[in-house]
Amino acid sequence: MVIKAKSLQDAEELLHSGVSKVELAYNIGSDDFFRLASRWCDRGARITKGHHHFVVSVKGFAIPPND
Repeated sequence: MVIKAKSLQDAEELLHSGVSKVELAYNIGSDDFFRLASRWCDRGARITKGHHHFVVSVKGFAIPPND
């Protein structure tokens, strides 16, 4: 099931909570896109282009950040 995020903060919260597919259902800026991609693709996520928005998919479980 794909959950829609309405902001970068919403997307981050959903991904941290363990949601495996998040649709970025808003106009994401390039800085936020690359920040999200850098953070989540390092953890095994994939970002694909859906019909209207990008979709972030995380297989298995999210790896907690090392911050």
